[in-house]
Amino acid sequence: MSRTVAVRFASGVTSESRREAHLATWPGTGVPATWLTFCGMEIPAHQAEVFDRPAGMPCMRCLTDATPSITGGP
Repeated sequence: MSRTVAVRFASGVTSESRREAHLATWPGTGVPATWLTFCGMEIPAHQAEVFDRPAGMPCMRCLTDATPSITGGP
C-alpha cells in the first residue's frame, strides 16, 4: 500500500536552504532508487532522509500539488 512521506536531502549533502521537506509517494515495497517528489524534484535515495510526518521547512509546490489528494478533491 502506497502512502505519502516527507523526503529531504540529508544534512551535509546540500546547503541548508535546499533542505526543504518535499512530499513523495512511498511505493509500499522497498525503497526506490530515486524519490520523485510531488513538485517534480528527484532526490537520490542514498542522499535522502525520509519521514512519516512533516520535518523541516515544507516545499510549497509539493503542498499545493498534494492538496487535492489530501482533501479528496479533483
